[in-house]
Formats: sequence, C-alpha cells, structure tokens
Amino acid sequence: MRLLLALMRGFLNFIYLFHKMAPARKRISIISRQGDEPSLDFVMLIDELGQQDPDVEISTLCHKLGKSLKGKFLYLFHLIGPQMHALATSKVVIIDGYCIGVSVLKHKKSLKIIQTWHALGALKKFGYGILDTAEGASRAVAEGMRMHRNYDYILASSSASIPVFSECFNYGRDVFKIIPLPRTDLLRDREYMEICREKITEQYPQLKEKKNILYAPTFRIDENIEENINALIEAVDYEKYNLIIKLHPLMNDIIHSRKAIECKGFSTLECFSVSDYLITDYSAVIFEAATAGIPVFLYTFDYEAYKGKRGLGFEYGRDTVIKPHKDPEEVIRAIEDEDYSMDAMRAFAEKYVDSMEHCTKTLAAFVLSLL
Repeated sequence: MRLLLALMRGFLNFIYLFHKMAPARKRISIISRQGDEPSLDFVMLIDELGQQDPDVEISTLCHKLGKSLKGKFLYLFHLIGPQMHALATSKVVIIDGYCIGVSVLKHKKSLKIIQTWHALGALKKFGYGILDTAEGASRAVAEGMRMHRNYDYILASSSASIPVFSECFNYGRDVFKIIPLPRTDLLRDREYMEICREKITEQYPQLKEKKNILYAPTFRIDENIEENINALIEAVDYEKYNLIIKLHPLMNDIIHSRKAIECKGFSTLECFSVSDYLITDYSAVIFEAATAGIPVFLYTFDYEAYKGKRGLGFEYGRDTVIKPHKDPEEVIRAIEDEDYSMDAMRAFAEKYVDSMEHCTKTLAAFVLSLL
C-alpha cells in the first residue's frame, strides 16, 4: 500500500512539474470537493475580495469527488488539469476540506495555502483524530496521502476550538488564525434573517401559526436512522409546534410522514430565521444555532456507540451546557418545559465563535495581504 501511494504521488508530481513552468499570477484560487458549486462562505468571500481589490483574479474550482469509478476518474482528470494549473499559477489557494492536490504535491515556495474548514467548530473528530477507527482512515493511507499537509494557515472560530482542530489536522497552535467563517455575519444579521423568514413563510404559511422546532441530524456513514427520525416525528405535539427537518445532503434516509416540513429549497441556516428551537446530535450546526441565539437540544439515541466509533471533541453533559437525551419524548418534554438557559447558550456561543464583527471583511483583508 505504501509503495503504491508513493508511486501515485510521484506520478502526480511529475505531471505537476509541467504546470509549474507557468508563472504565478496575482491570482487567488478557491478549491473545494464538498460540492460542485461554491459554498455560501466562498460566495461571500469572493464578493468581498472583489470589492476590496477589483483587480485581483479569482479562480473557483468546485468538483465533488464521486463514489463511483466514473466519478473518481472524472476527479482525477480535474486534478491533473484545472486544479494543478490553479495551484501552479496562484499566489494564494483557499480550501474548505481535505484536498488531494494541495496535500500530495510539492508547491512553489511563493504559494500560500489557507484551510478554512467547512464548519464553525469541531463537535465530532475527523482526520488525524479518528485514524484507524470505523469511520476514519488508516494511518498508512493518511501518511501515504499526506493528509492535511502543506497548510500555511488554518482558520479557527475561536481559541477554544484550536485544541480539537490541532489534534485533527495534526498542526501546532502557531498555524491557526482566529477568524470565524463568513456565514457568521449572516447569523448575527437580523435584517438578513427577517428577509429569509419572509421568503420561507410565504412558501410555508403554517410556520407563522405555531412555534417551530428544527431538527438537523448529522450524517452517519453506512447507517440508516429513519426509525429514530420517525420516533421523533411521532413525539411532537403538533397542536403546539411545527417540526422542520433538514437532513444532511449525503443522507439517504426518507421522511415518510406528512407531519414534518422539509422546507425544500432553503438551507439550514435560512431555516434558523423561522426556528424557535433546534434539535441536533453531533453536528457543528450547534455552533451556528448558538451564535444565532436559538436554544439547542440534543437527541443522541446512539451516543455511546457514536462516541466509540467516531470520537467527539466534547464530552456531552460536561463540556457543553446542553443536556443530551436518548429518548425522543424526553427531548420534546425538555422543549415544552423550556429546560435551557439563554445566558448559558450565549456564553457557549461566545466561547466557541469569536465575537468579532465583519468576519468576511477580516478574512478577505487577510487573504489579500498574502498577495
């Protein structure tokens, strides 16, 4: 395995040599395999970069790595073509997850690489924090693929997030730059939230009539949780509440009940505008909800199994102000009893998401300073 990965790295770097013959330009390249379109954070950053420096060249390469053999081949051609060219000719590259080209290639010394990550914090571990576990890579593969190597800077939402990120990325504290993601500006923008609320309630007028519970579970690899989702749906008192369910894009679970509202066409962040409560489990959406001032409740029916299989950055009930519940009726009862403290929720948000204003402007100015 190690020999095969070494040969692959050698092959990719040989091709990269030809790309590196081209001169680097005043270019910022944004690379992602989280999806085929730039994320909200990248859209906001691109717009701000253009406003602060209209002359800067911005290249966006978003290509999702498919699971099929065809998808993998298409990604390979994307890697050895557009992605390598962008890496060779840019002064700054920004990514939001593990990027093969960034980690395995030998870059020009002038290139600066920023890892923004795609979540406001690390509730569940990843990368080097879960090596040789059921959901993690093997150490041999991680080392062979140079996982999370070559970063000059890694963003963190606060100093409290650095210890977990440090373990998962396998970097010292000096690499981390505390700048929350651009979406943080929207979470704190009442005008934006009101616009979202009007759009959603125009399409779903029933959300004006009662208090709304938003359920956003995390993605689990090779695990179906339809039974647990349905149990929560049945536990809600629909005389008092609406239930909005936003599943992770990678989840294949199906919602069969008409009692729940899926709010199709709207993101989880947009759904915060109509939500009075959030129910989640191990998703980093907890940081977003706390920042938006929404009370959070935990439905963790598989807590011990998930913690053993995936690993968590926090010990629930000890490191968080939010109590975990294994039973769906307990979660709904906690909501009905308003068993939460907004003061504690605000303290949690301030601890894990820095209170700086204008995160997008701050990040754009930092990126441009590297040119």
